[in-house]
Amino acid sequence: MGIERELKFNLAAGAAAALPGHALLRLAERLPPRRLQSWYFDTPERALAGVAVVLRLRDDGQRRVVTVKTAPTDALGSERGEWEWVALDSPACDRLGPRDLRLALRRTPLGRRLAADPRDLLGRLAPSLGTDFRRSAWHLAWRDSRLEIAFDQGACLALREGQALRAPLAELEIEVLQGDLADARDAAWALAQDLPLLLSPVTKAQRAAALLAGGLPEALPEPGALQRGASAQQAQAQWLQTGCAQLAVWGERVVRSGQARDVHQLRVVLRRLRTALRWLAPQLPPGAAAWLRGELRWAHQLAGLARDHDVSLQWLEQVQPEAARREALRWQRRLRQSGVVARQALVGYLGSPRFGRLLLALARCAQPDMPADAGPAQLRRLARRALLGDARQWRAALRDCAPLLRPEIDAGRIDARQTAQLHALRIASKRLRLSAERFGALLDGRRCHAALAGRRGATALQTHLGDWHDLDGLARRVAGGRGAGAQALSEWLVERASASLRNAAEALGARADAATA
Repeated sequence: MGIERELKFNLAAGAAAALPGHALLRLAERLPPRRLQSWYFDTPERALAGVAVVLRLRDDGQRRVVTVKTAPTDALGSERGEWEWVALDSPACDRLGPRDLRLALRRTPLGRRLAADPRDLLGRLAPSLGTDFRRSAWHLAWRDSRLEIAFDQGACLALREGQALRAPLAELEIEVLQGDLADARDAAWALAQDLPLLLSPVTKAQRAAALLAGGLPEALPEPGALQRGASAQQAQAQWLQTGCAQLAVWGERVVRSGQARDVHQLRVVLRRLRTALRWLAPQLPPGAAAWLRGELRWAHQLAGLARDHDVSLQWLEQVQPEAARREALRWQRRLRQSGVVARQALVGYLGSPRFGRLLLALARCAQPDMPADAGPAQLRRLARRALLGDARQWRAALRDCAPLLRPEIDAGRIDARQTAQLHALRIASKRLRLSAERFGALLDGRRCHAALAGRRGATALQTHLGDWHDLDGLARRVAGGRGAGAQALSEWLVERASASLRNAAEALGARADAATA
């Protein structure tokens, strides 16, 4: 068994031309380019994918190599189990021989995870996913390690109902041949000063599988609540690794698809990372948290501009009064034009070296530099401080806003100070909800239970105050328009904003009165 340790990056074709001339690669030994063709084998019901095993046969023009890989040990996919051998009797890269399958079942986790008769399994295995690319590679002695830097350009392949599908592939890998993964990160940082090197947790097999499914790779789900016994180190690794992996995938999806959902999810991940860094600041290297939070704030602003346009357009599509529809259509055309500019700014950033450096810095900080005793006790202190602090701020914001959370509220009569108070309550609700999700299973005691009891109310407020915030911002933007249509649109938006505040008050129930007691 071997352990594959590598970092994967997306690299635009335009940037690839500058790669060979980079100062770092001028120090490396360039290898002859090769064309590599691969096929990934699975059963029609995807039995191998179900046990998190990849079975690949690759032809490099001189020999065929069988490779078995297990799922990565971290969210960024930087380490995984790997078994390789020269094919024993596979006659082509899209045909797996019986001896190679028997060896895979006997010497790799495939046999333990998938109880199957070799002859029956061989009859059901088929190549439905593949890759075909040209590899340019360099060997680099860097610090105390020996690295292989490889740029792969070509296509991912998929076979669906007899039709061959292709999607472009442009990927750079930095693999540790000997030494430490930290040296690979250091070499990547040197490249990322000049090139848009965008860290990615997505493997070639996953890209081909997404192609087969007719879409783009999906991001990892949110990590679950931390369990008792978890350490501060585990929390730091989980939050930052998962957040970094999510950010990379949602960023790629925004660039490639431009769907409103992708922009929204990108913004959610950015916000959650900013909150996690607020908690983790004492554990990170000096200055790291401040730098990361500054970069995330900038990314969040760009994503927010694009997302605000998307949400405004969605609300305008719901306008009901006939008198307001023509004005709503006029604003839709206007917002689409300015939305293109906001989206272009976001896409430009997501393809930039600056975004690449943010991903690398997050990945580096996901590797804790803490003593071994930074364990459960430290995490409980962090959790208690975060949860109780967020609950205290939420209750204070709720008391300030209690007069505004009434059934008779009119959003059109709210002044600038009250708007700021509602905004503060919205943000405090988001923070309490997240800290309750992340720390809920760790804490005991009356004060912590009381803080956790506010989670439902905070969740409801986040939803309804989010709607109010979007509608209020749009209403202020269209206010002052001339004519009956403009007046009708403004009144509709204000009424919907008022309804969102009434919904917030209804969902919160007696909590608003209790908070002022």
